[in-house]
Amino acid sequence: MKLPQGWSWLVVLAGGACRAPEIGLAPSFLPNLGLAASAAMPVSEASPWRLEARFTDQFVDDKSFADDGNPEAGDWTQLDLGLLRFWPWDDDRAWSLRFGLVGFEARGEPNLVDESGDYLGAYCGVGRFWRFGKGFAFGPELTLVAATGPDPRAVFPQLTWGFRWMPGGR
Repeated sequence: MKLPQGWSWLVVLAGGACRAPEIGLAPSFLPNLGLAASAAMPVSEASPWRLEARFTDQFVDDKSFADDGNPEAGDWTQLDLGLLRFWPWDDDRAWSLRFGLVGFEARGEPNLVDESGDYLGAYCGVGRFWRFGKGFAFGPELTLVAATGPDPRAVFPQLTWGFRWMPGGR
């Protein structure tokens, strides 16, 4: 596979592995409702760890469905950068572990943080996936986010439940 000029850093990050990236798409819940899209590359050909980037855009507030007493929240956008691992794939089922750095912007009247604005922090999550078909997996992930920004101590869960395309994945 020939990479565009100046993209040699990708080969270094992937440990020389040029396998196709794994792609994920999932509905995302908390603090709002939206979608999470991710891409992951193996750290090396033999490593079970993957470098992962996940972008989340939550554009629907829960107030659209039920009034919980909180004001309607604005959009929420988030970027996670970290590591992901699945193990052990046994009978086409596996646990996942993901952790890394997170940055997000809470707009409007956010529900899980006290103030709107930009936040930086860390995340850690676990999931359970089932493989089906050729290279596809499906399952939930629960992630805990801890961040600081205009609200100095923001800690909250996020839930995704979606699909992963894992070409050549173990």
